Amino acid sequence: MLWRDELAVVDFNIDPAFRFRYAGFVGSTPSEDEIPEVWETEAEKGLSAGDLKKKYLAIARSRFITNPPKTVVNINTQWPIALSGRVIGEWRIKSRTRERIVAIKLLDTMIAGARLLGTVADIKKTKGIESVSYFENHCKINGKLFKINITVKEQKTIHRRFVYYYSAAEYETP
Repeated sequence: MLWRDELAVVDFNIDPAFRFRYAGFVGSTPSEDEIPEVWETEAEKGLSAGDLKKKYLAIARSRFITNPPKTVVNINTQWPIALSGRVIGEWRIKSRTRERIVAIKLLDTMIAGARLLGTVADIKKTKGIESVSYFENHCKINGKLFKINITVKEQKTIHRRFVYYYSAAEYETP
């Protein structure tokens, strides 16, 4: 990963099968040129949703789940955020649409450029969890604008933050 400054142009060694544009932003609505994009390939369009999910599950596991855990630095907070198997599991269970499935390609990019919405104490009182932080970002998937919601949990004992939840919600057009 290569960072130059807060409005970084980043080389994530991303799969050439989709277009990628990135400029970090902190505002609530990015401009058209700042929105990362991901597209299904022609071959992927022929797959069923179940087969597409299997393909992306394998991609996500190989790209994001490493030992030690891959960490992405969020531009807005400068927090190192670890990518965990838990986020991939939650994504797999809850992603039912093609766009939500394909969104996993941008997991690291979305975390890096996400805007912190707020941090709260863990109201569920999960053992070992100090706080929960909520982030949002935006991307285009197959040409449609999506809001990305990201939940990050902070552990008490080892001062480690990890991604717990990642989802894509399409913007409603008037």
